Amino acid sequence: MGTNASTQSMQTLQQGLDLFKDVTDFLGDRTAEKSGNSEAENRAALIETDAAGEAQDLRRRTKQDADEIRETREQARGEAGARWGGSNLAMSGSKALIRDAKRLQDRQEEEDALFEGEMNARSRLRAANKQANMMRIADGGSPSRSILSQGSKIYGRN
Repeated sequence: MGTNASTQSMQTLQQGLDLFKDVTDFLGDRTAEKSGNSEAENRAALIETDAAGEAQDLRRRTKQDADEIRETREQARGEAGARWGGSNLAMSGSKALIRDAKRLQDRQEEEDALFEGEMNARSRLRAANKQANMMRIADGGSPSRSILSQGSKIYGRN
């Protein structure tokens, strides 16, 4: 992710926060006591939402890249098959095995591209969650956790 894209994301995030603050101030839902924690929680939630959008974009671009890999490789295999067929010879034995191995190798490269994209998307989500939790903790809140990890609080036991 480039510096320009990062700056643009932060500007968009800040605009969203400003709009949210203006709307909630206008509606009178804020109290002086809870505005600090509420604003930090809102910022953290927006960071996580922004990251979810970025992860979705990463996954979409990765799928497009994998599709391009598949199409390019299929076209190359098709051209090679046409040349072989044009020679009027039957493809058998080691030539057929090589063709099948090449098809498997191409599929593996497509799968590798998809896997790498998924790992990048998950990494972005983890980084955003960490940043959001640090923001929550710094503002006196607690990090977001699963329901299971908050079991004692659900049942009123501390």
